[in-house]
Parts: sequence; C-alpha cells; structure tokens
Amino acid sequence: MLLVARKNLFAEKTRLAISIGGIALSVFLIGILLSLFRGWSEKVGSFVEDVPADLWVASDRATDFAAAGSLLPDFLGRQLELVPETDVVSPLIVRPLEMSRATDDLDDTFDVQLVGYDPKSGLGGPLEIVKGKSPPGPGEIIVDIAMRNRHGVEIGDRLVRGPKSLTVVGYARGGDFIYTQVGHVTIDTALDFLDFQPQGRTFFVLTLNDPSQAKLVAARMALATPGVKYIPGDEFADDTRDRILGNILPILLVVLVLAFVVGLAVAGLTIYTATVEKQREYGILKAEGFTNPYLYRVVFEQSMVTGILGFLVGAGLTFLVAPFAQDLVPQFVVYVRWQDTVFVAGVTLLMALLAAYVPIRRLASIDPVTVFKG
Repeated sequence: MLLVARKNLFAEKTRLAISIGGIALSVFLIGILLSLFRGWSEKVGSFVEDVPADLWVASDRATDFAAAGSLLPDFLGRQLELVPETDVVSPLIVRPLEMSRATDDLDDTFDVQLVGYDPKSGLGGPLEIVKGKSPPGPGEIIVDIAMRNRHGVEIGDRLVRGPKSLTVVGYARGGDFIYTQVGHVTIDTALDFLDFQPQGRTFFVLTLNDPSQAKLVAARMALATPGVKYIPGDEFADDTRDRILGNILPILLVVLVLAFVVGLAVAGLTIYTATVEKQREYGILKAEGFTNPYLYRVVFEQSMVTGILGFLVGAGLTFLVAPFAQDLVPQFVVYVRWQDTVFVAGVTLLMALLAAYVPIRRLASIDPVTVFKG
C-alpha cells in the first residue's frame, strides 16, 4: 500500500516539491511565531521574576511593573519594617521614559524603564553587572546591555531628557523588555531627575523571614493597609506579560490560523490533483476487488508522507533561521521549546489528515464500470 502511495507521490516531483514547500512554509511560520512569542514572554517578565523579593507592594490601581501606575507614601515602608514577618523592605521609583543620547538628534529617542533603587539593600537593582561600576553615583545610570546593542549607548554617554541628563557608568543584564530596557539609578537621583514627590514611591519590594508564608502575610497586610496590594513576584511578572503581550496575542493567533490554512490548501490541492489524475487506475483497482477503505489508506498515506516531509523541512528552517534573525534584529528574541516543536508536529499531522478528506470523497464516487467504457 505504501509503495502505491509513494509511486503516486513521486510520479510528479515538481508537484510534490510544491506541496512539501507549502507545508514547510506553514510549519516555519507557525514555529517561528511560537518561538518569537515564547522569547518575548520570557524577556518581558524575567526582570520582575528575577528580583530576589518575596512580595511586591503597589497601590490598588497598579496593573503591572511596566506601566508603573502606582504611588505609595514613603512612610509605608517604615510601617512595613515593623511587621515581624518582614526581613528587608526596599523602595523603588519606576517610570517609563523617552530619552536620547546627548550626541544624537534630540528627536532620536528610545524608551527607558527608569528604576530608582536603594543601593544599601540592592533589591530591584541591577541583576548582573556586565561592565562598569555599581552602584551608580549621583547623576549616574547603569543601563541594560541590550541598550548598547540596539541604540549604541556606550559607557560615558549622557542620556538626556529635557534639561537634565544622566551619565552611563555601567552595563547590566536581565532588564530587557524588548520594547524598552531598564536603567538603574539611586533613589535620590530618581527623585531629582524625575522631579518626583520627595515622599513618594512607586513600589516596595519585601523579603520575608519565611518565604513560604508570602500569601498569608500578603492577605493579612492587605487588610491592615487599605488601598495597597501585595503581589508575589511570579504573579506580578505574569501581570506584566499580560499587559505587554495581550495586544499581540490576537494578531499572532490570526497569523497562525492563516499559516495553517495555507499549508492545508497547498497539501489538499496536491493530493486532490494526484487522485484525479490517477482516477482510472483507482477504478481498475476497484474493479479488481480492492475495497474503498484500502484506497482511502493509500490517499491518507500520500498525505501523511507529504506532511512529514514538509514538517522536517519547515522545522529545519526554523532552527536554522531563528539564530541568524536574532543576530540581525536584536528585538527578534526567540526561544524554541521542544513542547512547541511537538505541538507543531501535531498540527502538521492534522493538516495532512484534513488535506486527504476531499480526495477521499472523490475516490468514493468512482464507478469501476466507467473505467472500461469507450
């Protein structure tokens, strides 16, 4: 049976190549979009997850770290220090900004997530220093290494916003949000640079004596401080991901569906054409006693072989192209998971099965008697 299917497929090598190419393109698009989404998802939430804090403290209106829509009084930090379960309480001032290098056109701006932290505790500060000094001094900033790769920011450059500027003194790693990068300054520098309320803070980050009690402590403290919420780091990271990627996900799903339809259409047309062209041969097989289920299996095997070959080519392209694309375009951050590869393989098999449906209906309508007419 497999020999019959293979003979029918390879009888027209050009048509087979087009079919494999269509499925491969579909697999490539699905694979690269999934890996791109995984890469973005990992990046935009990793900073919040990697800050070694058990709880993030924010005002009720705050939705995520990136928007930084929170304002808390400084005295709240002193109150939290009195809670027996807390170990370290550290304030953060966080604001999304547009800045430019002093040597560039002032209209050539880029996004910076400015984070003012307390160097004494280090919580919320640079996760990993790559080069330069740490902590930053007055009027100094440590930027994420991605800012150098994407915007050419070098140590010693001045980053400008209005009449004020910050001098870059180091590179850190772990603060890349794809569309923006974290820049770390001290609390005092943030207050001065942003003209922030002297007693205002955006977040507090807490470590507890017993991290396993984080949710119980959060619930109790939320009752004691109305208008304030206490969020575990992983949940706050998920909230940040949802805000940033929530608008992208519907577009991604539409493109994934279109990629599936393209692969299905190409594979279905190829198998259908091959079936119609071999209609006389199928009729002879029916006349000789071969049953419809046998012929159906022939078509299914043709479709499955095409699907498997298309998947292998498409998956190979994904693994080959992804690293080069990331090198050429830093924002093209991909993360290929084996689970996603298995998912794409399953989608390809489904595509192959559906592609065989119309040709099978054609086979069912063949009358062996008509084969011998004329």
